[in-house]
This record gives sequence, C-alpha cells and structure tokens, in this order.
Amino acid sequence: MTAKRPRRTAERILDVTLAMFNRFGEPNVSTSQLCGELGISPGNLFYHHATRDALVAGLFVRYQGALDQALAVPLPITADIPAEADAEATAPPWWRGKTSEPLTDLIHLAEAIAHVAWTYRFLFRDLSDLVSRHRVLEEGLPPLLRRQAQALTQALRPLPWQAPTPDDATFAIWVGHMLAALTGSTGLDGALDPREHLRQSGPHAVDVALGRALGLLRPALSGPDRTLMDTHLGPGDAFGMDPWWLAPRAG
Repeated sequence: MTAKRPRRTAERILDVTLAMFNRFGEPNVSTSQLCGELGISPGNLFYHHATRDALVAGLFVRYQGALDQALAVPLPITADIPAEADAEATAPPWWRGKTSEPLTDLIHLAEAIAHVAWTYRFLFRDLSDLVSRHRVLEEGLPPLLRRQAQALTQALRPLPWQAPTPDDATFAIWVGHMLAALTGSTGLDGALDPREHLRQSGPHAVDVALGRALGLLRPALSGPDRTLMDTHLGPGDAFGMDPWWLAPRAG
C-alpha cells in the first residue's frame, strides 16, 4: 500500500490543479493556493511535480490521452460530464435518433471534441498566452488541433449537401470555425460570461458548442437533416440566432 501512495498523491495534485485552473485560469492560480487547497506543503507539491511547468505538462498528457480516446471511438458522452441533477442535464439530446448516419457520426465526433475541451478548458481560456509560456504546449498542441481538424473534415464529406457539394477550401474554412467553437478558444465566452453564469453545467456548455459548430453547416445541408437543424437551430435562443450571447441582455 505504501508504494502506491506517491502515485495517488501525484494524481490528486493534478485533479485539484485542473479544477482550480479551470475555475480561475492558469495564470491566476499560485502554487501557494494549490498547496492550501490540497492541504500539503510546497515541498510535498514539488516532490511530486518539480515545477509549475510540470503541472501543466502533466495535465496536457491527460488531455492528450482523453483526446486520443475521443478521436478513436467518438461516442455519445454528454451524460458522463458531472452536472446538476436537472432536466437540462438528463434530457436526451435533440438530435438523438433523428439525424442521418453521417450527421450522427459528425455530431458524436464534435460532441467528443467539445467534451474533452470543456474538461480541460483552462488550455483554451487564453490559448496564445498559455502556449507562449509552455514549451510542451507550443510543440504538442498544434499536431492535436490538426488531428481534430482532419477528423472533422473526414466526417463532413459524406453529409447530404445541397448542390453544388462544398469543395475542400470550403471544408477547410468550416473546420477552422467549428474547432474554434468546439474548444471555446475564441475567448468570447471568457469576455461575455467570465463566471460561466450562462453555461450552467458541463452538458449545457457542450450543447452550446455543438450548436455553434453545426449552425455553420445548416445553410448548406439538404433533406431531413436540414429540416431538423432548421427546427432546432433556427429559433433565437442560445443555439441559434445569438449563439455567442452577443445580443443585449435584459436587466
């Protein structure tokens, strides 16, 4: 039992670090705050993770593993995100069992990407600043983003498009915007909703990201998929006309 304790402590440190980085942003969390939250000494913290950069690197390894799994087997995972026990968290997705197989595959993939990004959202909170300060991210994130873009492009090709079918240049433009929406890397969420008041839970955040990404494709789709998307994404709610909450808010 004693031999396993260091590993358990190291993993617990990463668990708490992730929670605090996600809540406050990586630059705003000091090692002293981490030690206070963990109830350990700085020496104990640095015994398991020698530097602050090592904490970021450890979380990035976790992110890589989660993303590898998501891209290998993109399955419906929204229900796995911890959330409040409310109707929004437990209701089945609006598209479940109603879309064509290609669109269902795309939604599963996009949902998986959004879920992993939400779980490690501190990475995308101020992406350029974080990457500039951490070599492991500077070297490791671009290949991961390209892999996600490639997976999204492959999933887009078989969708039921209106004529003429979108070309590769159009797919490339869409995929860039889709990936920005799914990861939240634009920074708009942080500016307009810094304390996540509008994103009441993980499932809600993932659903909003999914609506933003799919909304880009809606005008070019055809058939029942287009009809369903018009019904769900057309109204003026958080998933439709104002997906970034840019319209003036009452009160």
